[in-house]
Amino acid sequence: MAKIKYIIIDDTRLGKHVVYAKAKSTGTLTFQEMCEKACEKTSIEESFMEAAVKEYMKKAQELLLMGYRVPLGDNFITLRPVLQCSVTDKEDPVTHEVTVATPDMIRPANGISRVAAAVSQKFSKTFAISANWKRDDKATDDEDDEDDATQVTDEPETPPSGGGGTETPPSGGGGNNEDGE
Repeated sequence: MAKIKYIIIDDTRLGKHVVYAKAKSTGTLTFQEMCEKACEKTSIEESFMEAAVKEYMKKAQELLLMGYRVPLGDNFITLRPVLQCSVTDKEDPVTHEVTVATPDMIRPANGISRVAAAVSQKFSKTFAISANWKRDDKATDDEDDEDDATQVTDEPETPPSGGGGTETPPSGGGGNNEDGE
């Protein structure tokens, strides 16, 4: 079985001496390469696979914009929309009068819209049992970390509620609504 490479990081940047292991990427596949690999040992033509996945992903993006949780395979990954937006009580530095935060102060346009990915517990357990690791002492820590806009969690998946409306998402932008919907 193939082994996933890892490197050892010896880090003193935060004042404490920490040594930890970090997975080393084998590389990044293109969409076309992934479709080719998915079609290996099947009778599915690569062009059919590419067309089907492209349509699936277009619909997944549309449904995310409508607030749905979107599964990417059974017992694998579910994408979901996330809004990071909060307000806190504020004290006027001169009068020391406190303005208490209220729900009406929440403005999604001032928040951060993200897409989170929840890995199913079943796949996480399978990965944990099946992963085979090999130390790579020649590798360096020069690869980019995961994009900060992505949140990955090992949360249990909850089935889509089936609700969410039938409105078509607005075209031409990824902005937030001011009205909180």
